[in-house]
Amino acid sequence: MEKALIGWIGKWEVIAQDQVGNELWKEEIKPNLITDAGLNMFRDLLSGAITDGEIKYVSLGNDSTAPANDQEQLVAEQFRKIVTNQNNDPTTAGKLYTELYVADTEANDFKCEEIGWFAGAEAAITANSGIMIARVLYSRQKSNTESWTIRRQDQISRG
Repeated sequence: MEKALIGWIGKWEVIAQDQVGNELWKEEIKPNLITDAGLNMFRDLLSGAITDGEIKYVSLGNDSTAPANDQEQLVAEQFRKIVTNQNNDPTTAGKLYTELYVADTEANDFKCEEIGWFAGAEAAITANSGIMIARVLYSRQKSNTESWTIRRQDQISRG
């Protein structure tokens, strides 16, 4: 019997480094909430209603409201930057890695409370643009003595 079930799992982690590249700390890999907008984007890609589902930007905000399925933007976006790197996993079908590098000089003027990933043709440097596929709570004050690498793993797999 064939199974037609699939699942989408998103996971993320944050790694901090000092100014010479030494790892200061690393958060454990954690799952995230895929938003309704993210699920609808996947549906629209399959139906041909849209042709661009690329994750393009990661945003940080300073509001700790719990993530909800129907959210379409961060509650209080403070910082947005274009994705630094994306790679397909060479051995695992359906797995994508996305990274954002936040330099020691960036995002130091607020306490991070939320992270969002934005995709699609409308995703731009402008706050609240694009399709927010996922949002997580992450509470930490970044300083000018550390850089962050925010890594995301998306895996589409058979259920």
